[in-house]
Amino acid sequence: MLHESYTVASVEETELHNLTIENAVADRMDIIGPLVRTGRVLDMGIVDSRRGKRDTGSQLEMKTATSLFKQICDLNSDTMGVDIDADGIDILKGKGFNVRHDNVITMDLEQKFDSIVAGELIEHLPNPGMFLENMARHLNPEGTLAITTPNPFYSKQTWKIWRYNEPSVHEEHTCWFDPITLNTLCEMSGLKVEKIYWIQKRKGFLKTLPARFRSYFSHSFMVLAKRA
Repeated sequence: MLHESYTVASVEETELHNLTIENAVADRMDIIGPLVRTGRVLDMGIVDSRRGKRDTGSQLEMKTATSLFKQICDLNSDTMGVDIDADGIDILKGKGFNVRHDNVITMDLEQKFDSIVAGELIEHLPNPGMFLENMARHLNPEGTLAITTPNPFYSKQTWKIWRYNEPSVHEEHTCWFDPITLNTLCEMSGLKVEKIYWIQKRKGFLKTLPARFRSYFSHSFMVLAKRA
């Protein structure tokens, strides 16, 4: 099923600033799943803490069963997770996961990976370019880096600005990317973008209506990149 979704997603494309952007997918695992089924996998930013709202233990109690990291581990037992949140790493270790406390920008794991996943991570970092350079160093020559990140032009943000005079921003976000700017940063960081996908969950008709006509209003997007 995942492979079929991957194929369907690749049928329709749009050209944007010389970038090929694939047709939107509703679930990022439709793309990530086939990438991580085999080989050595590294997943970054696995704790997904929201300390401004709840403690790490409560967050993991809510999210672990459905987290991206758990879904990847279910597909491939040869998966390592890394996060800077020491408390969260200790909790995940106690649950039997292969995890490590480290800084994704400066770490040296002394091994390379066939797939690296960074789901909703890059927008939290103080030095995203240094992070991408480090990911390039940890990729095998034919390995793939998958990055997902919110789209700043998501249609719901326009509604938030009209109603509240400000967009919705996660309390720990440091920056915004769109496909054009993230492609540029990848090129500057030793990576070559191979595919870009819009991600738009199937919600209510009115919520997704703008994205049905203009994909740049989609909720988020994914970049697949390899070492340049």
